Formats: sequence, C-alpha cells, structure tokens
Amino acid sequence: MAANNILPQETDKPIRNTTIEITNRTVRFGSDVYQFRNVTGFGLAPVKNENLLPIQFILGLFVIGLFCANIPDSSWRILGIILVLLAIWGFYANTSQPKKYGLKLYLNSGSPSPVFITSDMSGLENVVSVLYKFMESNSEGTYVIHAEDRSIRIEGSVGGSVTAGNIGGSSSSYVGRDVSRND
Repeated sequence: MAANNILPQETDKPIRNTTIEITNRTVRFGSDVYQFRNVTGFGLAPVKNENLLPIQFILGLFVIGLFCANIPDSSWRILGIILVLLAIWGFYANTSQPKKYGLKLYLNSGSPSPVFITSDMSGLENVVSVLYKFMESNSEGTYVIHAEDRSIRIEGSVGGSVTAGNIGGSSSSYVGRDVSRND
C-alpha cells in the first residue's frame, strides 16, 4: 500500500477577505460556485496562526546578538544589543497576533473544504447560527457574508419572489407569508 493512501490529506483551503453569496440553490465566492444541496454544513474550524517571522530567524538573531554583545569593541557591542532587541521584537510580533478562526464550508463532493478566515469569534458564531436556521427552513432567500480578517458579518433577506407586470395565462408566486388584502 502506498504511503500516500494512509497519511491524512490536507483538505482545507484557507480563503481570506472574500464575500460569500448563499441562496437556496447555490453558494458562490470568488470564482467558485457550488450547488447548495452539495453543502453538508457550515461550522467553526481551527486556524493555525502564521508567524510573521520564522522562529529560526528570531533565534539566529538572538544568538548572533549575544555573541556580538560580548565582544569588547563598542561598535560590535552596540550591534549585538540591537540584534537582541530585534529578536525580542520579532518574538513579540509573532505572539501578539489576534487568534484566527474559520468558517468552514463542508462539502459532500470530497473537494478541498474552503475555510473563510477571521478573528471575529462572536460574528462567526452569529453567521453559523443564521446559516443553520436557513438550512433548516424551506424558505427562499439570499444571504451575503462578508468575511474579512478582522470581522465577519451577514446580510440577508428571506422571503420569495414577487411577479409584477402584464401576465397572460396563470401565474403563481411564493412570497413567504400571507399578503392577502381585505378590501
């Protein structure tokens, strides 16, 4: 058996700063369009924070800075102190980033699952709740999710279509609630 068949495959495709449009028939973001019936769910996904600077680079700066700071010549000592301070700043920059979360789109097709990345956990929980209610209902509607690095928000309208104009023959329209008038 080949080693590729037993190792877990990376199935997440991180996506940043995008708009997702969801109707009862399609899910669209960027140049990708999926049928809504192929979406098995939406959920929270863990996202690993990326370092601004590689840890090896920071450690290298720190070690070189310590060696240079111990050389008696004053110009090397100043350079060493500057390198140590840069290493400390790099460590702080890597650890002070806001935690990232993801809105994962689960698909039954087996293709890589898109994960929309944000740092707004309360907004993400609200989006998942609204999408859950939309999936459970049979109503028509459109939702637009704006997923950005620092925030995620949802706009939407649930209802149906209304037909207007001159119609010959019979026509029906689903509105989503009783709109009959009593004259």
